[in-house]
Amino acid sequence: MYNIQELIKLEGELKLSVRKHFEDFFSKHDYTKDTKAISTKSIASLADVDGMYYGTGLYVILSDYQAEQNKCSLIIDDLKAIYRGHCYTVKKRLKSHLFNEHYRRNLSERGVRYDVCMKLDDKNGINIDSSPYNNYRWKVVTHKMRGSSKMIREQAELAFDEVFGRPLGSREAGQTDA
Repeated sequence: MYNIQELIKLEGELKLSVRKHFEDFFSKHDYTKDTKAISTKSIASLADVDGMYYGTGLYVILSDYQAEQNKCSLIIDDLKAIYRGHCYTVKKRLKSHLFNEHYRRNLSERGVRYDVCMKLDDKNGINIDSSPYNNYRWKVVTHKMRGSSKMIREQAELAFDEVFGRPLGSREAGQTDA
C-alpha cells in the first residue's frame, strides 16, 4: 500500500532541492549576456511581444516605472524587475500583463483566460502602449524551460524572490510586502 505521508515528505524535499538549485543559479547568472535558454528583449509594442518565445518558461518583466518603490534588486540596463511569473505559453502571458486590453479583446472562446496579471496602480494587467506606462522603458527576460513541470517553475519563482526580493507587481494571493 502507498503511504501518502511519506510521499508528501518526499515531495517537500524535492521542492526544496529544486528551489535551492534555482537559488544557486540566480545568484551566479550574468544577465548582461544572453544564452540559448535565457534572453532579454526590449518591449515597446505588441509586435515586440509577437517576436518573443512562445513556449513554457519563467519570465521577468523589467521597467523604470515606480523604481523607487520597487524593492527587487535585479537590475538590467537601469531597469528593475517589476514582475516575475511562469507559464506554459510565455508569449500569451506577456500580452495579458503588458497589453491587457488587446489580450482581452482578442481572446478566443477556447483560449486560456489569464485573469491574474501584474498588479500596478490597483490594476490587473496594464497597457504599456498607453499613458502613463508608455513614458517608461520595458524589457523582458525569458528563461526557456521546455519540458518543465509547474512545480519546477513555481520553485524557480520562489527562488527568484529569495535571491532578488519579490518584484513590486508580483502579488500572490494573501501576500503583502513587509
